[in-house]
Amino acid sequence: MTQLAALLTKTEAEALVLAGLKPRCGAAQLSIVANNSSERSFGWVFEVAVSGGDTTAASIPRRVIVNKHSHQVVASSVDYDVEQFVRQYEKLLAANRARSQQWCGTLQPPWPWKLWGKKSVAEQAKDGGFYEIGSKEGES
Repeated sequence: MTQLAALLTKTEAEALVLAGLKPRCGAAQLSIVANNSSERSFGWVFEVAVSGGDTTAASIPRRVIVNKHSHQVVASSVDYDVEQFVRQYEKLLAANRARSQQWCGTLQPPWPWKLWGKKSVAEQAKDGGFYEIGSKEGES
């Protein structure tokens, strides 16, 4: 039986962001903008600041979401404002939750036709520019 991961604290979430982005920043210094982070039911949205070194590093996202439940660190290649970013992420969470509730095959009879042509949650995330920051960052 697997154990559920403990909820992250804000300090742990900030450390996850910086550790995940450090390999991308070269000599630049990264920091979390102190007054621009916001807590949500799923975790936090952090603003990332880059200074020194190559500050034109386009590969460093401006905003990052950390899910305190799953420890997932997510960014987007699309420059959403904070509310759009959160709204898009919450839509993905809701879609994932809806699909996971049907995991055991207890689907309604018209299931194949209702889902025909619908994109998976991963495809929806990719279309929205979302990617996970981690060992295989930016890859699908």
